[in-house]
Amino acid sequence: MKNLILIRHGKATHEPMPDKKRFLTEKGIKRSRKFAEKLKEQNIKPDLIISSPAIRALDTAKIFAEIFNYPSNKIQINKNFYFAPDELVFNELYSLPNEKNTVFIFGHNPLWTELADYFSQNEIWHLRTSGIFGVSFDTNDWTKIETASKKDLVYIN
Repeated sequence: MKNLILIRHGKATHEPMPDKKRFLTEKGIKRSRKFAEKLKEQNIKPDLIISSPAIRALDTAKIFAEIFNYPSNKIQINKNFYFAPDELVFNELYSLPNEKNTVFIFGHNPLWTELADYFSQNEIWHLRTSGIFGVSFDTNDWTKIETASKKDLVYIN
């Protein structure tokens, strides 16, 4: 089984600055902690955490890493999870290491909602900030997730 957990970054500031440098608001920090705790209660633990390079996504990933006792220096940064075309994002998913069964990926809308809706057995209309959607694939090979049987694992929104 492969488990993909998509997590949208926490609520970020709208102060004038480059988009990649936008940081989490206090509300974003609190909600990210709350949602990380809810996910932890589901006994879903990351084998790998990957984040968009945007500060708001990386800081959200660090909050989850702290809650899950995952070393923050092991968080991988992937530029393709920052507003890359769908094709590149799917290629990244297919190239995840097969020895990692549960992967948390931190990124952005609209793509995170689109991915959640694509993989879900239910309609996902909007993944809000700090929102979490997880899907379980009946395969041991990330390259096969597109055709594998799947089931919704978690939805915290």
